[in-house]
Amino acid sequence: MSEQHATVDSEPAAPAAIVLIVEDESLVRLSSAKHLREAGFEVLEANSADEALEVLKRLHVDVVFSDVTMPGRIDGLGLTRWVQEHRPAVKTIVTSGSEEAVMNAGGYDVFLSKPYRLVDLDYCLQKVFASAQELPRTLG
Repeated sequence: MSEQHATVDSEPAAPAAIVLIVEDESLVRLSSAKHLREAGFEVLEANSADEALEVLKRLHVDVVFSDVTMPGRIDGLGLTRWVQEHRPAVKTIVTSGSEEAVMNAGGYDVFLSKPYRLVDLDYCLQKVFASAQELPRTLG
């Protein structure tokens, strides 16, 4: 009897979307980063908008998820304006405990109110990728 070996046609895995989390509260940043890594994203972290700018100047990022209020030369809204001007293909999600801080700001794709549940972060990511017509496999 001859042995038959089943071959599996395997598609190359789609590259993981890269999310840059910009948050000065380390527990919030670490929790969100851990959750997104477990969901299959590649995650970069920055604890200020200044640090995030350095990352964005050197590396490819698909989404910036940033707190609005942070110490440094610029805040999260200044960061999103920079992204809009210099990296228009990068999607932006901003988060804040105060909706008033961002109501008239514009320049970002989605607002997520603090405190947020991780499932709400997942929803925001689905929303920005759907608007870009490219839902990554990590959320599909």
